[in-house]
Amino acid sequence: MIGCIFAVSLGAVTNTWTMWGGEPSHQSVQLTKGAMSSAPVIKWARSAGSFVEWQFSGIADVDGGGDIEVVICSGDKNVYCLRGTNGNPKWTRTLNGEVWTSPAIADLDGDGSVEIVVGTWDPMGDNNATVYCLRGSNGNVRWSREVASSGSAEYVISSPAVANLDGDPQLEVVIASSNDTVYCFSSGGARKWRYKTGNDIHSSPAIGDVDGDGQLEVIIGSDDRKVYCLNGSNGAKEWDFTTGGMVRSSPTIADLDGDGSVEIVIGSYDGKVYCIRGSNGTEKWAFQTGNVVQSSASVADVNRDNKLEVIIGSNDHKVYCLSSEGTKLWEYPARKEVHLPGALVDIDGDGWFEYLVATIDTFLACINAESGTELWKIKVAWDVHSPFAGDIDGDGCSEIIVGTMEADAQGRLIFAFDDVNNTQGCGPVYEDVEEGLGKGFEFRAAGQGIYLFIPQQAQVSLTLYDAQGRLVQRLYDGVLTSGGHTFNPSLESKGVYMAVLRYQGGMKSLKIVR
Repeated sequence: MIGCIFAVSLGAVTNTWTMWGGEPSHQSVQLTKGAMSSAPVIKWARSAGSFVEWQFSGIADVDGGGDIEVVICSGDKNVYCLRGTNGNPKWTRTLNGEVWTSPAIADLDGDGSVEIVVGTWDPMGDNNATVYCLRGSNGNVRWSREVASSGSAEYVISSPAVANLDGDPQLEVVIASSNDTVYCFSSGGARKWRYKTGNDIHSSPAIGDVDGDGQLEVIIGSDDRKVYCLNGSNGAKEWDFTTGGMVRSSPTIADLDGDGSVEIVIGSYDGKVYCIRGSNGTEKWAFQTGNVVQSSASVADVNRDNKLEVIIGSNDHKVYCLSSEGTKLWEYPARKEVHLPGALVDIDGDGWFEYLVATIDTFLACINAESGTELWKIKVAWDVHSPFAGDIDGDGCSEIIVGTMEADAQGRLIFAFDDVNNTQGCGPVYEDVEEGLGKGFEFRAAGQGIYLFIPQQAQVSLTLYDAQGRLVQRLYDGVLTSGGHTFNPSLESKGVYMAVLRYQGGMKSLKIVR
């Protein structure tokens, strides 16, 4: 099973949505291949007034113009919207505090226009910590909500997640602040619920149906040493799990071993990586590293054993690859602390995943995700923040976006990397794994539509790509009831398309000809 960039939305065809780790489960995997068989070159680079990309950037067509933009958050209190082709600014919005969060990009209310959600932090305590919803077209504030009082240096470092939590036509925003509180806001900014933990929250919420009840849950860590599972519709606690230290890592939700039951993977300041059963919050396994684990996991089948592997960094200067049972498969010596998450992507286009490593160092490294062997390393600037891969220029290949804490000699903090040949049409990664949905499963073309029969209720994602591997439409993301379902893509151009169905335990692809 391979993760991808998607959001949880019921029913409607939507544009690509991005957020922390690419999507609500935080698997941090990009399905569009790249062509960087050797160290990449700088496609473009830009300055900013302070550090950028403490977490992931956002890659999407935010203004509906047909081209891709890159949304960057910075410690200079600005959100930057840059053209993916050349990095030139489309707009800049100054907020009331430093912006450490990843942007969540989605059409929240289904009106066809995209919004961008971020949170702020004013370390001087002069301004209130605030959640902002900006219009993708121009960066204007659509709504804002204060989540902590001024004078206390409260902050929002937790990155927002966007999902349809209650089954209505619109999406909700889930985000947390340092005043111990997880918030859920409606698409229009009304508070739907809140839940108080026992201490500050740096962890970013992940969203998924973790217990198989057909409803979405919110998973988040807290400085009170706990991981919480909250009911997505009302915020009630379903369970909590206690670790031996603060939990500033963000959770990853996945069915690691393909048995139909979902697990949560998360790190702790006690130096352990935990695998927790989503059904009841009990420990399935724990792996001990040599130091604090504040980074977060990426999850995919990196060695083609039809099970998911976990790749995660530690402050012991290492990146670890763990099996679905929690045994170490390899470790990579990163020289410095791996304190922020990396990303999985087939960046060289060979059909196997690579892992992009972010460290408190001046280098961005790329390692083989199957073996941990270093493939290339490129000098950027000090303290490389979370790298993010995606097609930023519409050429059908993944590029890399990364930011740094300090500027390089040219004053640059934002970097976009591409392969030396500017290759076109790399295409998506497809891997059919036919397990998990049981006898009677069907996935086939029905005229110009798609017919899907699932014998049991499941959480599924159905997306459509063109022949160049570009995401065209998102047909369904969410919990689908058992039985037959027909999907009718709205396609403007004739040609060959690929429908990709992902579900717990498997993936199937299907050719569609219009």
